[in-house]
Amino acid sequence: MSIGSRAALVALWLVGAPGLVPAGAAQEPSPVSGGAVSPTLDQETGRYAEADSIRASYVRPPGSHAADWVDVVEFPLKAIGYPLDVVLVKLPGWLVANVTAPRPPSFLVRAYRGMTGWGLKPTIRTTIGPRSGAAFEFLFSRYHPFYIHTAVSLRLSQRHRAGVLFAGGRSWLSAEVKWERQAESPFYGIGSSSEEVDRAFYRRDWADVSLQTGVAPLSGLALNAGIGYENDLLDDPVRGGAESIFDSTDFDTGLLFGAEERTEFVRYALRATLDLSRWRDFQQRGVLIGVTGAYYEGANGTDSQFHKITGVVQGYLPINGRQSLALRGVAEVTRDDEGNGATFFHLASLGGSRSALGFPTGRFRDRDMLALMSEWRYEIWRDIHSVTRAEGFVFLHDGTVAERLNELGDADWHPSYGFGMRLARPEGLIGVAYLGFSSEGVTAGIRGAWRY
Repeated sequence: MSIGSRAALVALWLVGAPGLVPAGAAQEPSPVSGGAVSPTLDQETGRYAEADSIRASYVRPPGSHAADWVDVVEFPLKAIGYPLDVVLVKLPGWLVANVTAPRPPSFLVRAYRGMTGWGLKPTIRTTIGPRSGAAFEFLFSRYHPFYIHTAVSLRLSQRHRAGVLFAGGRSWLSAEVKWERQAESPFYGIGSSSEEVDRAFYRRDWADVSLQTGVAPLSGLALNAGIGYENDLLDDPVRGGAESIFDSTDFDTGLLFGAEERTEFVRYALRATLDLSRWRDFQQRGVLIGVTGAYYEGANGTDSQFHKITGVVQGYLPINGRQSLALRGVAEVTRDDEGNGATFFHLASLGGSRSALGFPTGRFRDRDMLALMSEWRYEIWRDIHSVTRAEGFVFLHDGTVAERLNELGDADWHPSYGFGMRLARPEGLIGVAYLGFSSEGVTAGIRGAWRY
């Protein structure tokens, strides 16, 4: 070590540099460190005296029990609230996050887009006829104006159509060939006092060929005319568990024209519709009036001629931007002209979305029918961009059937009521779900279209 290094060490020792104080020597405050004093080590105990004095000055809090009365009261509330928190908060949040999360389209979505792009559109329908159940259908329209439509339901009802449709400007022309099967149509008897317990079923198969044309000479006014041929044949229902009208002791099918023989008709029809209603800001406004007349003439040995006239009036009365009233009246008249007259399945009927939601389709039958329908609609939700909104509605319907219109006052009237929900765009309806009640029980349904 050089002479300079030794001199430096001596100087540090003289000023009391930390780490160079001999063991056992008293440590003085260092002017370099600003007067800080290092803890004093007790040689006997091996502990620092200052640390013991500081530790002794601490005030320890009193010990607490493992649980108190707050925990006792809070625990059952947590036990009850946890599933509610999962169902009402966490699960909806998880569903929304997963539904709205961006992801590549699935195989089904790609397949659907591919088929629709090629002109083949698959659809699930809630119904295609009386008691049909849900149905799966395809519409092929790749080669306009030609189209093919086919549908099969859970209860094996079927509908198969092919035709052409020319439309342009204010006129249109269509020609169509159809074969349809109602696999399980219900029949309760004739008249407003028919009993629900007498219900039986039949299968109706019919072929139909039609040619129709239409023109709209004025805004809101449409005139249609058509001619067609239909061939009807009835038999036992497709499902063996449903009671057939041919085996029922409540009906004499020999007295029901059209039940035990094939019937064929040439049909002539005229229709006029004055539609002064419109959609504006999710609501319908205005009035619609329609009249349809059809004349059936027996063909190929069918001894029958009859005609039917149907009138419809619909009105929409907005109360404010969120509420409105919808009213509908339907009257139908069937008259025999020659021979056996109208087949029993061509008679006027009451029931279903056309005339009485609280009863199944075709619940009451007779020559004439009158139905009065009303709905109060109110907005319950609208998305932030005003693209869609949900409406609740409450309905009250009443109607009856009779042999003549002047006998409707003496017939049994059948009220029904219920509630439902509508999903709408600013300029049209997306779908409807409803629950209906009547003296005969409950009905429910989901529809992608609505009568009014």
